[in-house]
Amino acid sequence: MNEGAGEAALDAETKIKEAARRVFLEKGFEGATIRQIADEAGVNLAMVNYYFRSKDELFKSIYLETFREFLGRMAILLNEETPLEVKIWKAVDRYTDFIMDNPLIPNFILSEQRKNGAAFFREMNIKGLIENSLFRKQLIQEAEKGNIRPIHPLQVIITMLSSIVFPVMAKPILSYVGTLDDAGFRQFMESRKQIVPEMIMTYLRQV
Repeated sequence: MNEGAGEAALDAETKIKEAARRVFLEKGFEGATIRQIADEAGVNLAMVNYYFRSKDELFKSIYLETFREFLGRMAILLNEETPLEVKIWKAVDRYTDFIMDNPLIPNFILSEQRKNGAAFFREMNIKGLIENSLFRKQLIQEAEKGNIRPIHPLQVIITMLSSIVFPVMAKPILSYVGTLDDAGFRQFMESRKQIVPEMIMTYLRQV
């Protein structure tokens, strides 16, 4: 394959992925079809099937790649030489933006977990990411100094993640109960960037 052909192939694959992301976000995984994705990308059905064997493969390719990129950014954040409280605020801020931009990620991860158990997380080495992070060491060190209460680092991480993921997964219910349109829901999530770190730090400081 010459250089021009290689670039064309890369462009076609990228176009398909970008189109698929738009269709998945609009219609969800179940509502999306390969034909809709092909039409959105401006390519024929055979080309989509050439690059991706199935809708499931295409969906997995998009969100596996997206999640890997985000984990890389989070690994850098968790190992920054910044105070614990600053790190918690930054982690909540960035994870909120990520989930708001990629609201299908939670369902993708749950789907992978149901099919493959912990294999997906072992492949990502999420356990190693947490156990070897400066963030975990800071929680332990601050507790040893008496600055925060002793707590398993996983408790803090799960509290952060669930406090962000659940509202996004429950958006239809929250929007109905709170009479929120899309702009109102985004503002609701923006306010949680302050509320969630404050709740976590208030609990940690109760020594």
